[in-house]
Amino acid sequence: MKPAGSTAYPDISDILARKAEARREIARRSFGEKIALVEALRERLAPLKRAREQRVAARAAQHAPADRRK
Repeated sequence: MKPAGSTAYPDISDILARKAEARREIARRSFGEKIALVEALRERLAPLKRAREQRVAARAAQHAPADRRK
């Protein structure tokens, strides 16, 4: 048995190193390139955002009072 209070955590140092390198790489980019990255992310997320909005609207319609449904 393990002693109480000792927990073995996985080694995530490689993940943290990759994240740090990605931050440095983004920091080296020009302002325009950073804006382009954000716009590309927005385009990639647009279908997911639309789907979520549709789910929320459908859920709201289900929970609306009967006299307000159309």
